Amino acid sequence: MKFKLGAAIIAIGIIVFLILQATVFCEACGSERADMKQDATNAVYELDVQMSEDGSFQVGATIEVTNDSLDSWSEIGFYLVPNAMNSEETANYEDEDLEIEVSSVSIDGVETDYKLDNNELMVELEDKLEPDSQAIVAVEYAMVLPEGGMRLSQVDDNYYLAHWYPMLGIYKDGWDIIDYDSKGESYDTDYGDYTVSYELPKEYLVASSGEDGPIEATQNGLVKGQNIKDFYLAIMDPDGWETRTVQANDTELRVFTPVSANMLEETSELAAEAYVYFEENIGDNPFGELDIIGNDGYMEYPNIIEVAADEESQESVLVHEIAHQWFYYLVTNDPYQEAWLDEGLTEFASSLFISERYDDDEYGFWSAAAAEDYYPTETYVNIPLDKFEDEFYYSTIYGKVPMLLKEYVDSLDGNETALEFLAAYYAEFQFKQVGTEEFKAFFEMYFEGDQSEFLDSWLK
Repeated sequence: MKFKLGAAIIAIGIIVFLILQATVFCEACGSERADMKQDATNAVYELDVQMSEDGSFQVGATIEVTNDSLDSWSEIGFYLVPNAMNSEETANYEDEDLEIEVSSVSIDGVETDYKLDNNELMVELEDKLEPDSQAIVAVEYAMVLPEGGMRLSQVDDNYYLAHWYPMLGIYKDGWDIIDYDSKGESYDTDYGDYTVSYELPKEYLVASSGEDGPIEATQNGLVKGQNIKDFYLAIMDPDGWETRTVQANDTELRVFTPVSANMLEETSELAAEAYVYFEENIGDNPFGELDIIGNDGYMEYPNIIEVAADEESQESVLVHEIAHQWFYYLVTNDPYQEAWLDEGLTEFASSLFISERYDDDEYGFWSAAAAEDYYPTETYVNIPLDKFEDEFYYSTIYGKVPMLLKEYVDSLDGNETALEFLAAYYAEFQFKQVGTEEFKAFFEMYFEGDQSEFLDSWLK
């Protein structure tokens, strides 16, 4: 997630707007892991989406769950975020309520009991699921999106499906399903494989976390994807968008901008430049397609991002959300407990790109500096979402973290050192989940020495 920037007044306005989102130890750093299966889950999703003429959705989700822990399970935990997207479940939810009605939940074809509380869906098992065993969980439900809602929403004749299906949680000596928090990303999921089919009442443009192929309006389709952290699906009115596909190394960037914005060429060129920069300086992105939607969403999802709908705000937003494909998606972390690891590193990486693009570090890190200066910051950055004051969250995560890292690398060889560190970090932790301890251990190994005075001053 990223706030809109471009000039001081825009930065301040957007910051104010935003105020009212299986740990793997680094063996090279000396950390030990008793068993690679511990604290891990695995899921294969088959999702069927039927959209009605009135804009409502009927969803059938079938999830093959493998118990990759060392424990026997008596229940399986999912995030079902749509259930919490209303003022009754979420105190500060100010948008129109989302409507959801679960019609059935089954295990291996047999209906079973379940509990649905806030965004926690706990599915009960009649017989315990032993380690290395599988169960097929099926959930059917109807859903009406809120108009102009937050992330999962309908805007005119466009439908943006984020965190819309039952997402398998991560098992760590129990299911750790946190209540929905609209401040940041409050759900923590592992990588999974997806097959998603859809039937629509008329032809729409479709963009998703899978590989969709050439841009063309369609009424039905099937998309697949492997090693995807969570799956996003957009269904868009063909008359409202200009589109273009551009090549960035081996990846196709599919760009969607509003017809009224007249920003398709500029967005496409900047996206390709930023994507190539991150691949060449941080590491290869193994996926073949990235979708970019200019809908003012300012959000990152696997293989798809929502960016600004106006050219003035596009640069910092677009670059930040592209960088999230490296830090959030390909190197992942718990965004509720440690948002600094994806948002802070992403803002650091995007600031490096802008600095080099203009040969101006002050301009490149301007947005981070503005965020840090606008409100006081927390002493420690690695605290849970619910421990942050809203104002302190943005100044700390988007401001303090990249500025601290900038100050550190400036004492060495500057931005070149920063990029080399990010490249090594990415190579070590690709497709793995990282926590503070893993980051600190890798940092000390990479920079060869006791870095505790620096690290302990801002990391608990």
